[in-house]
Amino acid sequence: MERSKHLLRLRDWDSERIIDIIRIAIRLKKEVKEGKYSNDFAGKTIGIFFEKPSLRTITSFQVGMHQLGGMPITLEPKNIGMNKRESIMDVARCLSRWVNGLVVRCFEQSLVEQLAEYGTIPVINALSDDYHPCQALAFGQTMFELFGENLRGKTVVFVGDGNNVANSIMELCAKLGMNFTLACPAGYEQKANEIELASSEFKENGCIYKSLNNPKEAVVNADVLYSDVWVSMGQEQQRDSKLKHFAPFQINSELLKHAPSHCKVTHCLPANRGEEITDEIMENTQLNFCYEEAENRLHAQKAVLWQLLH
Repeated sequence: MERSKHLLRLRDWDSERIIDIIRIAIRLKKEVKEGKYSNDFAGKTIGIFFEKPSLRTITSFQVGMHQLGGMPITLEPKNIGMNKRESIMDVARCLSRWVNGLVVRCFEQSLVEQLAEYGTIPVINALSDDYHPCQALAFGQTMFELFGENLRGKTVVFVGDGNNVANSIMELCAKLGMNFTLACPAGYEQKANEIELASSEFKENGCIYKSLNNPKEAVVNADVLYSDVWVSMGQEQQRDSKLKHFAPFQINSELLKHAPSHCKVTHCLPANRGEEITDEIMENTQLNFCYEEAENRLHAQKAVLWQLLH
């Protein structure tokens, strides 16, 4: 499998390609603001296969494909019966003969990997339990817009669980030369192999990875605080335990007193207001840029489609 043909995780792409994608996203966004739309994808179709609920991801891919002149097709998991009614191998081979690309939001990372292995069309990971590369690219675009293209030396502090979003934000930071700190309770860190895989990139680009269990210490040098829900989809049975452990890691005005005055905040959404982040912070448009990042999901994903499907 030629991994560069797909977007399975950001680690598969080099820094130059990620920067190019972000530049394309910024250009496409400018064109939309000017009322300019491409017809380059006329006659092209992407299949959208989502095992998990979605607002931003599914809407932005559907709108994005439409704005490029193509058409999205929704593939219902219950109708396909992936690996139950029909093997992943056969599904991938059949879809490859009908659609030009496949966007997959699923539980197991192995599903996107196998669809990419057995099919002949680009596969885009729209979220798995391990990674969320589309979210990270939208964050990268927003960072370019806020701080310019040279992000080296910026510090991103992910306050919360060492989850799929944290993994992809970490990979983006390593690729673009930003420092990354995970602030989480003991026992909720990222998996050791994820950190190890990114470590060489951090070293090569002169940036630093940290994991700290004291949130006030973690935010001291932060340029951006990144938030996500504490209880991800499929972890509902852990809710009570997680809320207890993560309570000190809420992004609120008290925590921000320990961060630099210029520090910004974002959230990948959806947000559980009053849990991982307060209403006060969510509603502070001078501080919180999560809605700009959400808007950029459309443009970053269009850029991915633009590059992979051309």
